[in-house]
Amino acid sequence: MYKKPGFEPSRNEMFSILENNIKPMLEDETISVATSLGRICAEDVYAKNTLPNKPVSARDGIAVHFSDFSKGTPDTSEWSEGKEYCFSNTGVAIREDYDTVITIENVKFDKSGKVRLLSVPEKCGEGVGVEGGQVKEGELLAYTGERISPSLIGILLTGGVANIKVLSKPKVAFIPTGDELVPSGFEIPLGKNAESNSLMLKAYINECGGEAILYPIIPDEFEKLKEAVLSAIEIADLVLICAGSSKGSKDFTIDILESVGNVIVYELGHGPGKHCSLAYSGNTPIIGLPGPPTGADLTAALYVKNTLRLIQMQPIQLPYRIIAMLAEDINGRKIDFVSFMRVFIKDGQYYAKPVELQGKTRAEVYHLQNGQFYLEKGSSIKAGTLISVEMRYPREYITEA
Repeated sequence: MYKKPGFEPSRNEMFSILENNIKPMLEDETISVATSLGRICAEDVYAKNTLPNKPVSARDGIAVHFSDFSKGTPDTSEWSEGKEYCFSNTGVAIREDYDTVITIENVKFDKSGKVRLLSVPEKCGEGVGVEGGQVKEGELLAYTGERISPSLIGILLTGGVANIKVLSKPKVAFIPTGDELVPSGFEIPLGKNAESNSLMLKAYINECGGEAILYPIIPDEFEKLKEAVLSAIEIADLVLICAGSSKGSKDFTIDILESVGNVIVYELGHGPGKHCSLAYSGNTPIIGLPGPPTGADLTAALYVKNTLRLIQMQPIQLPYRIIAMLAEDINGRKIDFVSFMRVFIKDGQYYAKPVELQGKTRAEVYHLQNGQFYLEKGSSIKAGTLISVEMRYPREYITEA
């Protein structure tokens, strides 16, 4: 149903298409839990240990016999260490003949060493960490598809798990195309342009737990481009081909994708990045990205990152939102459009102002905008309306007007 060239999905429709077509990868590897931060569990993980393996003191204090309190507060003037009580430290196993712990703040000693209690336990076992209170052998510690966090690393190690099976890092091939491009970092001849999308996409891929395979710039020649795509399909879990996606005389991306596989989406129903496509060759998804850096950046953030999340059993994710009052009218276009917004604070209220793109460099726009707003085609919204803005930065970075 998505194949016809006339279908141009909105952002939400594109997310739905990705969810219906991108399959989780099956390859896995075993690594040390100590190095597993951010990786995805490939199977359920169960505890090998029971800890504590004996009752322990849950606090610094003295261990006592609860039976001594059966008639209320006992006379402690003749108590001696090692008989009626003993010192007990947090996490340390208590002697088997004691069953309750009184926190040290509720214990006083006079000059002769006699003990005085400021409070008494209300029940047997108070202040004692029970066997298995931290982790139980056979307990499910981590789930298939769960991302490993610093806290989970601690839980796994406590449970006696030293090595863990995780999803292999998805290999992502990126193919830049264009006769006008030269590698970034070198002097740019007149009439040429720096190819910056490769390293930008590599950063996105690394951020999402993938492994980037960067191809050299491929000229706008059908056979060379097709050869590069076929090569990438053989080695990668996801292929990205950048540029050549519009309707110029040397824009071959769609023709190539049709020749090597099945095109699902020919182009999007929103901008920037309208000329973004999705195809499959066998089981390998191929995303065609627009060449202009702004469009490539936006579609990578929306669709490449979320494709990698789906490949790794993670749900599609959008930035958090802030409700802000629109500071200026905003008018729709013939297609849906992602408008860059500047969110600021004035008199304790969040405001959002559209960033004017005309006459501004890419860097100027980047530093002006801290959020974005998806405006449906033909829509117009008046200043003073509350809108939901998707933010690039945490709210702590929003400044006063």
